[in-house]
Amino acid sequence: MSTSAQRVRARGLLFGSLLAAMALVGASLAVATQIARAGSLAAGGKVKVVIAGTNDRSDVTDGSLAGKGTFDARGAITDHGTALGYRTVKGDPSSADGAFITLRFVTKGKKGTITYVVKIDTKAGTSRWTIASGTKSYFGIHGKATESENGTFTVSTLRGTVSG
Repeated sequence: MSTSAQRVRARGLLFGSLLAAMALVGASLAVATQIARAGSLAAGGKVKVVIAGTNDRSDVTDGSLAGKGTFDARGAITDHGTALGYRTVKGDPSSADGAFITLRFVTKGKKGTITYVVKIDTKAGTSRWTIASGTKSYFGIHGKATESENGTFTVSTLRGTVSG
């Protein structure tokens, strides 16, 4: 192999090695960013989330959009923004057997999106929420506890704990 060909081959190997190193650094930074985001909630703590205005369409029972509103979170999560409310109803809430209501709130704030799922058993009188998913700063977040509503069902308050 000529000296010129050897130089071209060496440059190609060097360039390929540099590209591989850059890809590895980029992947490491992405992982570090996700860990840092999750770490901000790793210790967890108490949270209160107030969701308002998502009950505009009281006739929704099939899981479709029931309304658009706002949310405000304080405590281990501090954020505010828009909220979409979806509702599913199984059974008759006014009957002796009661009903099972599922509310899904998709909240979008400056730090990311969190989807809360609320399960209400009208016969037992229980209302509990969990976090189904989170994005951006809320990637990997977990949480649960109780939900309460005002008398006109226009404001839902989620109280509980979260961890990341």
